[in-house]
Amino acid sequence: MQRVKVSSYKTPTLNAFTLIELLVVIAIIAILASILFPVFARARENARRASCVSNLKQIGLGVMMYVQDYDGRYPLYMWEDPSTMSLGGGSADHTFLKQSPLDAATPAGNFIMSPGSGSGHYYTWMDFIFPYVKNVQLFVCPSKTTSTYSPEDAPSYGYNDLVSGFKQGGGTYPSNDPLNQSAIPRASETVLIMDYPIRYSDATPGAYCSISSSGFLLPTSVYYPLMWPHLDGGSVAFADGHAKWYTRGSRSVCANISTSHSTNMNNPTWNPALQN
Repeated sequence: MQRVKVSSYKTPTLNAFTLIELLVVIAIIAILASILFPVFARARENARRASCVSNLKQIGLGVMMYVQDYDGRYPLYMWEDPSTMSLGGGSADHTFLKQSPLDAATPAGNFIMSPGSGSGHYYTWMDFIFPYVKNVQLFVCPSKTTSTYSPEDAPSYGYNDLVSGFKQGGGTYPSNDPLNQSAIPRASETVLIMDYPIRYSDATPGAYCSISSSGFLLPTSVYYPLMWPHLDGGSVAFADGHAKWYTRGSRSVCANISTSHSTNMNNPTWNPALQN
């Protein structure tokens, strides 16, 4: 009798991850992401910080070229019309960019500034040195954020008011003439322009470095992210044209500064009159 061979059929085995295995993989990825994302963010901010220092370096060199062409004198903080100026109050007649439409290729056409009497497209120190730098984007920090105190149309850098002559260092109009190089004994140690993205950056007072009882800017202050936007630090250009990044509250930049916006600024880094 002939046997009939019956082939046996095996159910195919499906290779797949179990739910537990999937959860373990997801957990590992989440842990790695939590470790690496801050590293990537810090690396990105380091690149922005380097770009900011580069901006201030080029701005500082632009100021130095301006100084050479104007008998050693630093640029005005903002153009004031002496014929119509208010002598006793917090306002003065400043020159607007009157072109219509605004010239977007110039700082005055891009940035809105405020001398204390209102905001507008004023001619400022940025316009005076612009022929030497020829790049509006130099005045915008790559880490700039938009807020009430740092609006989109404000520049990113502020000019030391004790060098620019602004309102005699916090007094009344008319402003003094800006300083001459000869009036700054230690130009390489004197703050000229630094991170300060606000519409009042035409005249930056060192007092905003030090508005706390401890002598340094507190993280809760609205000025904290303005002066120290880069990894808890800020970029500074000095009166000799070089630029450098400093950690928040660096004693060489912010120590011994009066908490009021006045000439009583006891740090020679901001006040050349105190330098020997």
